[in-house]
Amino acid sequence: MKERQRWRAEEDALLRAYVKQYGPREWNLVSQRMNTPLNRDAKSCLERWKNYLKPGIKKGSLTEEEQSLVIRLQAKHGNKWKKIAAEVPGRTAKRLGKWWEVFKEKQQRELKENNKTVEPIDEGNTSTVRPPSPSVTLSLSPSTVAASPPIPWLQPERGPENTLVLGNLPPHGIVPVCGESFLMSELVDCCRELEEGHRAWAAHKKEAAWRLRRVELQLESEKSSRRREKMEEIESKIKSLREEEKASLDRIEAEYREQLAGLRRDAENKEQKLSDQWAAKHSRLTKFLEQMSCRPRLSEPNSR
Repeated sequence: MKERQRWRAEEDALLRAYVKQYGPREWNLVSQRMNTPLNRDAKSCLERWKNYLKPGIKKGSLTEEEQSLVIRLQAKHGNKWKKIAAEVPGRTAKRLGKWWEVFKEKQQRELKENNKTVEPIDEGNTSTVRPPSPSVTLSLSPSTVAASPPIPWLQPERGPENTLVLGNLPPHGIVPVCGESFLMSELVDCCRELEEGHRAWAAHKKEAAWRLRRVELQLESEKSSRRREKMEEIESKIKSLREEEKASLDRIEAEYREQLAGLRRDAENKEQKLSDQWAAKHSRLTKFLEQMSCRPRLSEPNSR
């Protein structure tokens, strides 16, 4: 018997026919009962039926509502996939566990892409600089991005008569002590800091979008959960009303039966009374007839 061999359509049909005839049990007797060889062990047959062939199992990728529900249930129950699958109709614990692993790997990959090293363009300097990873909250405050250090020669200073002059900037036409290379290095540093700030802002924006998407998914899951709870509450109310209706109908039926039994008893009593009266009248009539028949016989001797 080959392990990890793909199931064929003929094997699935045989398994369905077996379950239809004998039920989902005693998987080791499939070949014997169906008179058809099946090179599968009992565990493989059980897994195939439970995860793929059982009626009601949904196939295909999870919908957005199901994904939101799985995220909320995983946060509530952890990796107890059998318990989670009981609350997600049509999905097995194995399918939900695989989806969660893929979802978690995708999250980790996106975080790694957000926090990957940045290599700024710098003449003669190939050192890598990692931008600060901004912490994004729901308020998305701009204070999470670190501010660039001030550039000395661009900072304004107060001159005489409150005139603004740039600090450490030499007058026009005068070459500074450090030469033109000083200005070039300052410009390169400024460009590098601007580039780092821009990349940090882009990473901040991407992470904020990802967190916002996650919050939206959580909100959708919460909405679906509340909608489901509302539907369950309505169903419970309908069920209680039906039970009350059934109880009232049973009570009315019992009252009608009791009234019918009372009427039957009254009718029987009246019938008994009428029969008694008829018997009494019949006995009186019989006595009267006997008396009438005896009078002629008494008059005959007197006539003689």
